[in-house]
Amino acid sequence: MQLLGSFKAYDVEDDAPEFNYASFKPRTAVRAIIFDGDKVALIWISEHSYYMLPGGGVEGEDMVAELSREIMEELGCKVNITGEVGSVEVYFDRWSKKQTDYCYRAEKNGNDTDTSPTDFEKEEGHEVVWANSLSEAISLLEDAKPLNPDGKLVRTRDVLFLKSV
Repeated sequence: MQLLGSFKAYDVEDDAPEFNYASFKPRTAVRAIIFDGDKVALIWISEHSYYMLPGGGVEGEDMVAELSREIMEELGCKVNITGEVGSVEVYFDRWSKKQTDYCYRAEKNGNDTDTSPTDFEKEEGHEVVWANSLSEAISLLEDAKPLNPDGKLVRTRDVLFLKSV
């Protein structure tokens, strides 16, 4: 999958400290730009005032299977993966992780069921939001004012993914 970009805290914050990024542990994650007609699924993180694309860490399954599981947990729906978008490397200082996110395009398939958020997602205030269009999804992310460096990195990553579709 094509690497679209690589971001560190100093790319999104002027006063970000330098870290020994070579010591960061690798983590793999998957994301999806999910369409339901023209609508696009986003996750609102109320604790830190930003949006992100659905998805999460890969825990040993193949990436498409892991993505399907994450979407079922977060959105409560099944999807059909329709293509690749690209990958982005993000260095999260808070976790000392170099995360490589692989993003796919997907179409919602079927009716919604209950979501099953993790305790962390509940604490962070994760809420599913459906933007009316791709352009509205991009605007929501660009207009958000993340309260922490992680949110600024996620916003930068996901705007790049959305604009790459």
